[in-house]
Amino acid sequence: ISDEQLCHVNFSLAKIYEDLENFEKAFKHFKEGNRIQKKLLNYNIKQDIELFNQIKLSFKQFEKNVHSIRRNKSDIIPIFIVGMPRSGTTLVEQIISSHSKVSGLGELPFVLQFGLKITTGLLEYNSETVLKFRNKYLEKIKNFTENSLIFTDKMPQNFLYIGLIMATFPEAKILHIKRNTAAVCWANYKQWFKSKDLSYSYSINDTIKYYNLYEDLMIFWKKSFDNKIYEVDYESLTVNHEDEIKKLIKYLDLNWEEGCLSPEKNKRAVTTASNKQIRNKIFKGSSQKWKNYKPFLNGAFDIFDTL
Repeated sequence: ISDEQLCHVNFSLAKIYEDLENFEKAFKHFKEGNRIQKKLLNYNIKQDIELFNQIKLSFKQFEKNVHSIRRNKSDIIPIFIVGMPRSGTTLVEQIISSHSKVSGLGELPFVLQFGLKITTGLLEYNSETVLKFRNKYLEKIKNFTENSLIFTDKMPQNFLYIGLIMATFPEAKILHIKRNTAAVCWANYKQWFKSKDLSYSYSINDTIKYYNLYEDLMIFWKKSFDNKIYEVDYESLTVNHEDEIKKLIKYLDLNWEEGCLSPEKNKRAVTTASNKQIRNKIFKGSSQKWKNYKPFLNGAFDIFDTL
């Protein structure tokens, strides 16, 4: 069989052994599946290091050259849900889109599609290019919103484009989902992703390095935008979900609706890796599951201040 097929066989066997709670054999197959996939993708972390550096450099150059954009009253309002993949973005979107005024649109590719060249300096960062980006994005969204004025875009890696989003959509809300570091890194490593943009995840060392890049960029954005990014702590959300959800809905300037407390009843389609667990009630403890594999990680996550 081909390497690609062998990769999928290993990820499948890992899932089987995990369900049987044979974590040693599960880890063996996760490791082999990831090794094969990294080889197939020929990934090097240097390409992401360069991307993150370029994004910061480009933002510093454009910061003073973009005039503020005014929203037309008929324009729909985006809520961007960002963070590392597997950090809880799907759960947050399910909660928000349980509100009658919000359409949950899932992981949309349009910020990347229309914004990559601007944020990496291949297109000049000015009022004209930013306005063009806004119009293209909103034009695409109109096909999906089902007459709602407010919608969610939960592409996690839109955290790369927060500078562009802030310049383009002053009316937008940005929610940053934070989860226990070790839990996020392990959840990335054990997942086969369709997207080639997540190629870092097929090596534990690359995943840790990428997480550090992400964390550093989020600190950069917070310094640039002060209080305009709302942080949602995943663990707090699962432990004190009623309080945290009420605070979140209030921040979004929405009237309270009891349905937001039962995201498992939200019938909208979910196509991410969380599509099954999201049908269950909010539960705590998922961020501890990585510890089943701690004996086989050779201390890789010891650098994190883990829960």
